[in-house]
Amino acid sequence: MSMRIDHVMIGARRVEPVREMLRARHGLGLVLGGRLHNGTTCWIVPFDTPDAQYIEVVVPHDEAAMDRTGRREAFMDRTAAGPAFLGWVVQVDDIQRTAERIGGLLGGDAGLRRGESVRADGQRLPWTEAGFAAAWRRPSRPFFLEWGDWPGRRARVSRELSAAAHERTPTAFSSITVGGRDDLSDWLGGAALPVEVDPAAPDGVREVAFTVRDGAGGRGEATLRLP
Repeated sequence: MSMRIDHVMIGARRVEPVREMLRARHGLGLVLGGRLHNGTTCWIVPFDTPDAQYIEVVVPHDEAAMDRTGRREAFMDRTAAGPAFLGWVVQVDDIQRTAERIGGLLGGDAGLRRGESVRADGQRLPWTEAGFAAAWRRPSRPFFLEWGDWPGRRARVSRELSAAAHERTPTAFSSITVGGRDDLSDWLGGAALPVEVDPAAPDGVREVAFTVRDGAGGRGEATLRLP
């Protein structure tokens, strides 16, 4: 089964500090993604890659709706000191099979759920996810995602890159470092993803490295760290 890193999630009370930090430290721009059913608005740092990878910035717009999901308090706790990594997401090509596998690890429901992202321009992108609740509890683990309209998702990349106006264009995730117990290989089903585990660090994403291209065609690597 094919697996690859799809995106990394950052949570924040407000988008402006994240926008300023990403631009000042890394030359990255943000594009409005859209409003989600759970009371949050997402913003996107698009990557120039056929895999359509991105960094997602999630901010509240309706705390009552967040309350109904049961995750408002945890979101506010995790972002109390400023923008923070919320988790990471792996794209798969067979979400049903993935859900069955992680359901065996969890000893119960894998949380297979279908939905759609409604982008700011009105485009609807269907998806199916599994393992979100388990990943929320243990954010060193990713949850799993299969896009229902992959050609439509990929077709957005050029428009998003133009709107982001990056000074340094991210081109691919090169590594993710997570803290917590070293059982990630089982959760990933043995897939060889560029993820490092620091057992001494707190559970969750600790840093994200990605390759970049500047306006002159030079290439390098950037590392994003948050409190």
